[in-house]
Amino acid sequence: ISYSFKTDSSKLNYSLLVHSMDESLETFRALDPVGYLSKFISSNTRPDARPHHCTRETHIQSSILTKNSVGSSLVTLGNTKVISGVTLRVGSPSLCAPSKGEIDVSISFSPLCGGQYNAAGKIIHDEYEMRSAAANAYADPQSIESFVKRTVVTSNMIDLNQLCILEGKACWKIDISCTAINHDGNIVDAFILGAVTALVDVQLPKIKMEKVQGQEVVTIVEDERTGQMDLIAMGKKLTFAKCCIPLTVGLFQGKMLVDPTLEEESLCDGMITVVVDSMSVKKGAGILTGAVLSISKSGGSVLSTMEEIAACVQLAFGRAKEMNTILNLVQPIKE
Repeated sequence: ISYSFKTDSSKLNYSLLVHSMDESLETFRALDPVGYLSKFISSNTRPDARPHHCTRETHIQSSILTKNSVGSSLVTLGNTKVISGVTLRVGSPSLCAPSKGEIDVSISFSPLCGGQYNAAGKIIHDEYEMRSAAANAYADPQSIESFVKRTVVTSNMIDLNQLCILEGKACWKIDISCTAINHDGNIVDAFILGAVTALVDVQLPKIKMEKVQGQEVVTIVEDERTGQMDLIAMGKKLTFAKCCIPLTVGLFQGKMLVDPTLEEESLCDGMITVVVDSMSVKKGAGILTGAVLSISKSGGSVLSTMEEIAACVQLAFGRAKEMNTILNLVQPIKE
């Protein structure tokens, strides 16, 4: 018995050609990463086919940790993912602000999030020489935590008087914990968005005051059928005066790359992060205006003109407008 097989030579040749081209591109990418990225940038595109000014697809899921937190979220920026959770504790307010609560933010890197972090979530310094100075600054856990905490706490997003239980004696202390579970660039934006969206998801538990041996004691009401007369807080949501929306722009060979991937970050000459208040953004005279909460920059590249800085701010306002369709907290953009 004999068998014969008929093969379409044109399709086979095309498949071999595509495979050969893919191997050539990967070789070029490995041997000359700067030249590889430059080829795309000079053609006004990027390796993932995005234009220079476009962000990656963004998804936000809230209330994903229902047992151990009072608010949580999962933020996805392309392949970058950050999970955030909020825990509460009752403490004594500070002497200088007896009617206010407190907010603290901490960040951590899972060892599974990328090869640049060890099992303890610390950055592997041996890989410093493989990245630009700007990328190293945006990869250091301590620097990132400091910036995220400063952004969330000093932006005055919420009135801390909402966290007061008994003036001068008891208040809520909010702890926001953010963990990177996958790092594919622009982790700073993901951490800030994670902290903000987890805070939006917070609902203060019901509490009541009891006197024990002559002292006021705060008790969290777990059963909704009890403690109705002594409730101080009715399990309410926090009221927001501002909403922090960040946008990070990578600077590569004079071009602005919005929401850079990890590969792009490692090659950028500089990085700039603009944080704006999305609740203040409005449109007038053909441009977006609003409140800029902070601007942070790293790397040797300098934005030399006000026009370049203004362009970054406009991109951030555009990002805030885009995020308004994802976050139900904020008001629509005013025309």
